[in-house]
Amino acid sequence: MGDFSKIAEWDRGVAATENTSTATPGVGFTFDTLAHPLGKHGDGDWGRMSYRIADVDAERGCTVQLTSKDGNARYFRSAEWRFRVDPVPEGARVTCAAHFKLRLRYFFLGPVFLTMRKAIRRDLESLRTKLERQAA
Repeated sequence: MGDFSKIAEWDRGVAATENTSTATPGVGFTFDTLAHPLGKHGDGDWGRMSYRIADVDAERGCTVQLTSKDGNARYFRSAEWRFRVDPVPEGARVTCAAHFKLRLRYFFLGPVFLTMRKAIRRDLESLRTKLERQAA
């Protein structure tokens, strides 16, 4: 889970990732994700999203914050993903909580993002499958 370069392997919306940091992976590390091309949208960075690792607990998980404000990120005043790993008898339970605050002018999109829960759940199932294969 600590390897940002593997995000495209389980998140269907991500085509690739790029390291944008001089820091080593951990708090303060930054990276970008690039969306799959959807045709011409003006500049080539339309599907680029920038992130920063905000918090890391080596035993429990991490928090990843969205730092970009344009392209697909323009909808959000803030966004972060909190990943938590808890031991369970059969191995580990990974919990992902997504926290989004929409910009006021995009507030009407709230119901759209709620309907995306199934897509997010599918991506997390894909992550689970990947982690289980690595553990086997």
